[in-house]
Amino acid sequence: MQVGCGTYLAEVRGRPYLYFWHYETRGGRRVQVKEYVGPAHATRTRAEALRRSEAYFARVDDELRGIRDATVAALQR
Repeated sequence: MQVGCGTYLAEVRGRPYLYFWHYETRGGRRVQVKEYVGPAHATRTRAEALRRSEAYFARVDDELRGIRDATVAALQR
């Protein structure tokens, strides 16, 4: 399982834009997904990138807890 997310800047026509990347499962495989967030220096863009990061980590935390619980339960039988 690949876990991770982050942001990066891409310059388009001389202007910086912020993108959010993360891993998700598609078709049974983990793939890196890149999403446009907005102009890099906009407060709204930074807030949205932070919201997406927090949501990703909460979702992954739930997935990892489920995997852990299943593994522990199987070993305790």
